[in-house]
Amino acid sequence: MNAPQPGAVSDSSLRRLEGRVALITGGTGGIGAATVRRFVAEGAWVVASGRSAERGGELVRELGERVHFIAADVTDDAALSALIDGAVAWRGRLDILFNNAGETQVPASLLALEPASLRAEIDTLFTSVVLATQKAALAMSEHGGVILNCSSTAAHRAGSQSAVYSAAKAAVSHFTRCAALELAEQKIRVNAISPGAIVTPLFLKALTVPAGRECDALDLLREVFGKALPAGRAGEPADVAAAAAFLASDDGSYVTGQDWVVDGGLTAGLSAAQRRQQEAMIVGHLTSRLTT
Repeated sequence: MNAPQPGAVSDSSLRRLEGRVALITGGTGGIGAATVRRFVAEGAWVVASGRSAERGGELVRELGERVHFIAADVTDDAALSALIDGAVAWRGRLDILFNNAGETQVPASLLALEPASLRAEIDTLFTSVVLATQKAALAMSEHGGVILNCSSTAAHRAGSQSAVYSAAKAAVSHFTRCAALELAEQKIRVNAISPGAIVTPLFLKALTVPAGRECDALDLLREVFGKALPAGRAGEPADVAAAAAFLASDDGSYVTGQDWVVDGGLTAGLSAAQRRQQEAMIVGHLTSRLTT
């Protein structure tokens, strides 16, 4: 029997979002587009938002009338308000918001950080989440709903040259808990998802990839992650979409204020292969020092 594809929709989980209206920011790339497809497969009407009208149009042509594209820059407060209003106007209500818009972690020295780039990164990764949550909660206040925020494994483990990105994602995770407590009386559940080792084209922005070799680079990432992670394979956008679908559905009705880590075991510790490599390196180093 063939193994199921990552994030595949099983017969038992179909149509859990039947008739619900969802807004997914950053909905035209990697994780966002995979979540649009998953939500549509489960019966939702989905507003996909992003900056690229071309990619938005491609999603609409692929998935049909259940998808509506609205171009928006989530760092622009007026555009964000118009986006929420547009989502409500399309189907008369808003049931689910997935704050997925963002940017990949690009290594940057703290000592070289410029104030303008700091503000831009915080606005994209954190401020937009807070404001979108506020506006969506007002739209959901009479009937309840679900808000999901895309955090990152960077919120759970520090790394060199990622201070702002990691801190912003940690803020998203903690804001999620605070918002869940405050919005519980409005019957609004709020959760975060922290992806890690997910292979998406956005990942390539942090790498130096020759033109025309993007597909090769993604395949190489899959190979590297597969050897390093306890799960034995790289993560795919559909894995995150599957988690989002569960949390957005009634199956996740008793889950709020949580940060779900979807990372193939990355943050749990060293895999057996990594441990063997580390032990071999230590033994090799000691042997070399003791025999010279």
